[in-house]
Amino acid sequence: MNKQLLKKVIELKNNGLTIGEIAEELNVSMDTARYLVLNAEKLLENEEKSLSLKNVDIFIDWRNIGSSANRLKHISSIIVDIIKSRNFEFDTVVGISTSGVPIATLVATELGKDLTVYIPKKHISEKGKKISGSISHNFSPVNYKRAVIIDDVVTSGSTLKECIKQLKEICSPKLIIVLIDKSGLDEIEEVPLIPLIRVGVVNVDEK
Repeated sequence: MNKQLLKKVIELKNNGLTIGEIAEELNVSMDTARYLVLNAEKLLENEEKSLSLKNVDIFIDWRNIGSSANRLKHISSIIVDIIKSRNFEFDTVVGISTSGVPIATLVATELGKDLTVYIPKKHISEKGKKISGSISHNFSPVNYKRAVIIDDVVTSGSTLKECIKQLKEICSPKLIIVLIDKSGLDEIEEVPLIPLIRVGVVNVDEK
């Protein structure tokens, strides 16, 4: 297991980030983030044990894109081209907080559409009573609109599923576009999913 990743997990944990925030920061599933938070220090202490563990997820690091507004602009232009090729009408771009928001902002700007921001429940709280995600009141309302949803990485699809279920109560989600797909899904809640890049694990039998 990557030592740098384990050290990053410990750093984020010590900085007070929740498991949900760590999952977002590392682009891994909640289960993987929880496992790493609970075991990172022990795994660092025993490198051999660390290396013998089965891979439970794929770590995605796209900081070389996210660290540059100019690079993000080029990525957003690719997404705009994909949207235009679908030839359908929509009114607003929904960015999934946090990493999906800057991309959604650039896409909405280039297409002249409204910008809506969805905050997943994992960014609101992980303690106490039952919670749900919410649509930010600081951006365009989505009521009765047709929406394109933008996110950076989809792992299990649970965050997008949560988002779409809420959106369908008040609007019409038409398309999901993500930078990287680890889920292998072609649609979520009957909404088409288009990734720029799709990754997966290839299992090879060892003899």
